[in-house]
Amino acid sequence: MNILVVNCGSSSQGFKLYQAENGEALLTGKARNVATKTQAQPEIEWTVAGVTSRRTVALPTHAAAAHEMLNILNEHGFEVDAIGHRFVHGGALFQHSVQVDENSLPGLRQCLPLAPIHNPNSMSVIEVCSQVLPGVPQYVVFDTAFHAHMPVEARRYALPLDIAEKFGFQKYGFHGLSYQYVSARAAGLLGKPLEQVRLIMCHLGTGGSSVAAFRDGHSVETSMGYSPVSGLVMSTRCGDIDAEVVLDLVRNSYSADEVERILNNQSGLVGLSGFSSNLAEIISAAEQGNERCRVAYEAYANRLKFYLGAYTWLLGGADAIVFTDDIGCSSWQLRQKVLSGVEHLGILLDETRNREHDKGTAGAIHQAVSSTQLLVIPTDEEQVIFDEVVRLMDGKN
Repeated sequence: MNILVVNCGSSSQGFKLYQAENGEALLTGKARNVATKTQAQPEIEWTVAGVTSRRTVALPTHAAAAHEMLNILNEHGFEVDAIGHRFVHGGALFQHSVQVDENSLPGLRQCLPLAPIHNPNSMSVIEVCSQVLPGVPQYVVFDTAFHAHMPVEARRYALPLDIAEKFGFQKYGFHGLSYQYVSARAAGLLGKPLEQVRLIMCHLGTGGSSVAAFRDGHSVETSMGYSPVSGLVMSTRCGDIDAEVVLDLVRNSYSADEVERILNNQSGLVGLSGFSSNLAEIISAAEQGNERCRVAYEAYANRLKFYLGAYTWLLGGADAIVFTDDIGCSSWQLRQKVLSGVEHLGILLDETRNREHDKGTAGAIHQAVSSTQLLVIPTDEEQVIFDEVVRLMDGKN
């Protein structure tokens, strides 16, 4: 039996085909620069039996990327017996993984507006899979589930309680699949039980980014909130802003849909730089004297430093600060920028280890005497989704 796992991001789409019996990955792949503005061309890459192939192809939507993905599987003669999907926002309706069927579909559709540049993408891929592979069971695994047990003081917004409860306004948090995997790997590297580690985890992606504080075996705070638009400066999302900005846009005749597009698709790095949504391209242009790119890079790093400081205080110190996902694992420049100048806190980066670290492996980048370990851990959200699909197929709740 083969299980296809699809990890739909805001600008990327990862996929892996697993053999259910032994968990072996038969094919791995990723579509990049999907439906986004960047200097790089959209492409899809896949690896089978150690051989990697790639092609540049128009990827205007995640549905188009899904068709390309299924074409690749067909070209290699692979059959698909079940499919698992990442679904970013389950709202108050979903705190556990579910099968896609007539019972869950109405609720999934209700959740689409909660993560407007994630949930609709995942739903479009589910629909493509239903059309191309009718009858193949599909399952969804929710990012928000990881944060479902945050303390009430972290989850609740300082709004009138009746309004908050009526509309479901609360902090849900995201990137839970990544944090679930990375927290377990970090605990292993630290040689401690998961319930005994204090972690600050930085999921820094080419689309969305967030930070989470972890203690006593669960999330206690995270930078994203009711939607994935809050928190860090991201590729196209603004992160934290004064709510009055939104109100002033509305007062100046911007519609809700227009404001949504501004905050989710036209802000962040691309809005600050006017050049690209890709941090590596921003850093390169900044080094060549592009002032807007320099400011975008500084703003990105400054917001990340802010959350690192806040969560260090919240946890009373951390056993480790962990960097993961594409930017977190690949940008030694960003890691050096945010981890420098804090030696008085006992946080000591080893600049050589940081610069030379292989982005595809898990390891440490701190000096031996550092009071807080500094770890780079590639995430594996697909593994978490696979495990959940197997659990559901086995009838386990």
